[in-house]
Amino acid sequence: MLRNELFFLTILTITILGLLMVLLIYLTIRKAIDIKNRKAIEQYIENYQSILFTMLMEGGYSRGMNPKSVLERKATEKLLSMYSKVLEGEDEKKRLSELASMYLAEYYHKQLKSKKWSQRMNTLYHIEDFKLSLLIDDIHKLSQKKRISHEELIHTLRILALFQYENLFEMLTIHYNSLSEFEYRNILVRLEQQQFEQFILHFHKSSPPLQKAILDVISMKKEINYLSFLENIFSTCKGEIKLRALKALTEIGYVKNSDPYLELLYSTKWEERMVAAKLVGSLKEVKGISRLIELLHDQTWWVRSQAGQAICQFPNGPRFCVKYLKHQRMHLPRTWLGNGFIKGYK
Repeated sequence: MLRNELFFLTILTITILGLLMVLLIYLTIRKAIDIKNRKAIEQYIENYQSILFTMLMEGGYSRGMNPKSVLERKATEKLLSMYSKVLEGEDEKKRLSELASMYLAEYYHKQLKSKKWSQRMNTLYHIEDFKLSLLIDDIHKLSQKKRISHEELIHTLRILALFQYENLFEMLTIHYNSLSEFEYRNILVRLEQQQFEQFILHFHKSSPPLQKAILDVISMKKEINYLSFLENIFSTCKGEIKLRALKALTEIGYVKNSDPYLELLYSTKWEERMVAAKLVGSLKEVKGISRLIELLHDQTWWVRSQAGQAICQFPNGPRFCVKYLKHQRMHLPRTWLGNGFIKGYK
């Protein structure tokens, strides 16, 4: 019995050692191949870096540069990625996109069909960076796959928005109408005015997350042509949607009539008082300054802070504030004294 157990352990030990040896040999070979491939990529980059730079700066093409193998395409991809991060001129960026289309479009077309999630995601990032709009149909097909991951879906929708895909409105309002507010915003912010207008026209039929995203994008763009739309939303909606519209108006810094917004300085909701204070400061509406001074003693810190910032936007606002407080025999907030807003006040 003991002899059999020793024999079994010996065989097991030899087997494990054999497997470890095979694994070591595999890893050694894999490491050697990786080093060889990396050197080949670096050599290709060294040979064609100046040629590619000249094409980006001056235009034209080079017959000598014609990446065919996977390694050559990876080297070209690495070169273009490097330049995409430093180029600023529109002409140079356009040439980079054209070169990427010429050298990498077919390669990416195949990579989008890869069974590996990481390869598909990396390809999406490069398509976005290089702005390869000729692959828009491939991106759309990928978004329609049943087994697509959520990360891939959001990325494909972002790219479709970047390329101003004509059916994106239908996709977001019918097929993908359960995205988060953050996801909608990252998609919509890439749209140009013509595409974005569709979401404005159908605002009231949209889901709350999409509505909030639309209003946030308007806040980011700060375009005055959306003024009437925002004022309409402010007057007809309630709750968070109304507050988002108010925030957007604050970013634009203009309203047709300030009276409805001055009333919010007396709102029972501190969020509305805070944003209204910011709007009054942005408008430099003199009719609201006395209330802003009162809000310096609001029970909510955010309101007090915003009221102080709003007053500072008025010409001589802090000095006027001091005179008003003295006349009303009110104390100046300590934060103003500590931050040096007012000097010599007693």
